[in-house]
Amino acid sequence: MARPRAHSAADGPKEPHAVSLKVLRLSRPSLSYQYPLAVEDTRISPKASLAYPSNDFDSQFTLSPNVTLPPAFGSAYVGETFACSLCVNNELSETDSNKVVTSIRVLAEMQTPSQAVPLDLKPADDDTRREGGLAPGQSFQKIVQFDLKEEGNHILAVNVSYTETLMSDATHAAGGRVRTFRKLYQFIAQPCLSVRTKSSELPPLEIDNKTLGPYGKTRLIRFALEAQLENVGDGSVVVEQTTLNAKPPFKAKTLNWDLERPDKVQIERPTMNPRDILQVAFLIEQEAGQSEGLEALQKDLKRDGRTTLGQLSIEWRSAMGDRGFLTTGNLLTRKRQ
Repeated sequence: MARPRAHSAADGPKEPHAVSLKVLRLSRPSLSYQYPLAVEDTRISPKASLAYPSNDFDSQFTLSPNVTLPPAFGSAYVGETFACSLCVNNELSETDSNKVVTSIRVLAEMQTPSQAVPLDLKPADDDTRREGGLAPGQSFQKIVQFDLKEEGNHILAVNVSYTETLMSDATHAAGGRVRTFRKLYQFIAQPCLSVRTKSSELPPLEIDNKTLGPYGKTRLIRFALEAQLENVGDGSVVVEQTTLNAKPPFKAKTLNWDLERPDKVQIERPTMNPRDILQVAFLIEQEAGQSEGLEALQKDLKRDGRTTLGQLSIEWRSAMGDRGFLTTGNLLTRKRQ
């Protein structure tokens, strides 16, 4: 017959904490949808189904001037800034006069697929004195922000510690203890823009080189870089800028909508709906007289037949103005045959 296991203190019922933690993701609201009735149906007023009744409305336009709060957590995209509010509440009632909560401390970190990053906590208001102690029913908030740079699983870990003091009367403490708890909030960061690139070598540009005599020529190698951007997110985005940060001795010239035109006409920034594809291109030329990186370029081409052109940076905004930023790794040329 097996010997019964001895009971430990951990097996007993756990006492509820006097402090609770609520976490709310901070994101911009969206415009609410409405579905106007057909004007031809005179039995019911066309304004009956409007989210914002008005005499001035378009029966073919489904967006209303009202904004609606996000109904759920939503999607988190690489390149955007994740923000949330940490709300610490004193759950004691006013009748619990024999308990006092003091020395509240909150720590947070973001666990990404590659590392754990401590987060700075910013106060949501100017009253920071309440962090030391909360009266029953009071609360304080902290704001945390984190730039999402990796795809995959992310975990927001929050540690809360506080001192719970038992009072024998209004001025004397009968005892106290330090209590702590930890909460984990998991979400997945997914890409918003998918980037595919292709480079092609162009005929070299020959320029006069006076140091080699009257007939001396210098051959400057050139490449064309094409990039295909695909919106793999759930909403539309406006691509504000695409920049190729060329590695010396190269310089890059954009061939896209931000190209300076002789007629000074500015082209509107492209809008990409879900699953839309945008083609961008750059001309990359070896800069004349540039010695920085020239030796490394020659070694790379001689050893591997390929070299590094630079990194592509993309900036965009969501439909409600949220910023996004993405930088690729080093882009290489094709291997020479």
